[in-house]
Amino acid sequence: MDKKVAAARKAQELRGQIEQFAGSLRAEVYGEQGCPAWGTLFSEIEELGVQVGDAICRAFIQQSVTQQAEEEPSCYQHAGCPTCGGPLDHRDPEPKPLLTRRGEVSWQEPQTYCKKCRKAFFPSVQKFGDTC
Repeated sequence: MDKKVAAARKAQELRGQIEQFAGSLRAEVYGEQGCPAWGTLFSEIEELGVQVGDAICRAFIQQSVTQQAEEEPSCYQHAGCPTCGGPLDHRDPEPKPLLTRRGEVSWQEPQTYCKKCRKAFFPSVQKFGDTC
């Protein structure tokens, strides 16, 4: 199934929760009734909606990639050097920034180091979502 189609279906499944969340955010912004003051320009409402939506999107992506990086598959933790097959030392994760369509997110990317080859390695897969 196409990734965009699958994502659209998941968003549709969450529609009720999204509507509730949007209502809560409007109450935070506009007061208990969640209604903008009479005369508020549509462009102002739209811009606020875009900014809030982008912030929610960045937070969703940030939380998702951070948790995924923290749950590195065990097969990566015990694998040898892809170049020489020797042992790898685990190093502190490195910040990994990424510019998304909604702004920058970052996470701590796990890394290992081969003393013999003097190379750092980061877990990778053939395709996003693949496992060992």
